[in-house]
Amino acid sequence: MHTPRNIRNVLVAMGVAAVAVPLLVSSPATAAGLPIEGYLMTGSGAKYIAPSASALSLVGIDGVNLTSTGAAVTATPPEAAGMVTAAKSKGLKTELLFGNFDASIGDFSPAIATKLLSSTVNREAVVTSLVSKVAQGGFDGVQIDLESLNSSHKAGLTKFLAELRAALPSASTISMALMATDTAAGYADEGYDMSALNASVGRFVLMAYDQHGPTWTDAGPVGGTPWVKSVLTAFIATGVPKSKIDLGVAEYAHTWPGDGTDGVQLTVAEARAKAGNRATWDATQQEWTATLADGTVIWWSDAKTLGLRKTYATRQGVHGLAVWELSLGDPIS
Repeated sequence: MHTPRNIRNVLVAMGVAAVAVPLLVSSPATAAGLPIEGYLMTGSGAKYIAPSASALSLVGIDGVNLTSTGAAVTATPPEAAGMVTAAKSKGLKTELLFGNFDASIGDFSPAIATKLLSSTVNREAVVTSLVSKVAQGGFDGVQIDLESLNSSHKAGLTKFLAELRAALPSASTISMALMATDTAAGYADEGYDMSALNASVGRFVLMAYDQHGPTWTDAGPVGGTPWVKSVLTAFIATGVPKSKIDLGVAEYAHTWPGDGTDGVQLTVAEARAKAGNRATWDATQQEWTATLADGTVIWWSDAKTLGLRKTYATRQGVHGLAVWELSLGDPIS
């Protein structure tokens, strides 16, 4: 199952003020015992780190991307420095996210990734740039977030990660975010040679969200429990050590307007405010949903969902959790 993702680069809809609705506010997620990475977009601001700091071990800062040539990396956003400082003040590690998001198409670009991964010269230039950005920015490591790949990218991706691992100081971490699919063979189809990547990557984040979204599927859960279980089971079947797996969890909402126009992403607070007393908890999907008076359907994942994902991840014996995104969801405690 291939799920297009452009969520992290879409501006959060701000049409409704974040109004507290006591009936719908879940208790803060408690994930003691599991390491948690909290992602934060640089445009969101360092202020979102402190409310969740006690539960976090790592902040993934988004980030930088390939340029259209596949041979260079965009500038580190100036806001990243304040986020690194805020994270370190709370004793948290930081990773710089590196992806292939192409603003000209509003999505992750396999074409740009091909330019990088198929060229020894381009890989060397990008590795050199990332090593410099990690050092200059005071990051503890880098997370590779190359998406919408296919099987033709496997060899180049493996080489790129090996070259990056050789170039970074041994103390610098490398993690990788992976698009979720529900068969073990599907990961190879999406460009991941898991056995080979395991030698260079210290931690794999399974992005078990965006199962449904307003521009690529009909209305449905952001990452429903049956699907989450199937993609994690498939990922474990690839042979990756469970000690290297973080289960990605959403904390945001999607909308599907009743008139058929494109929906948007909402914060959890905005979803609650729009839903009001129409919100219902889907016990099978373990997410909230609501159908508004105008026919708009909303699905969202919040602290209650996160708490249940924590229980499931613990039962499965994986390393930890990774939550997208700190400015969109409930504080983690």
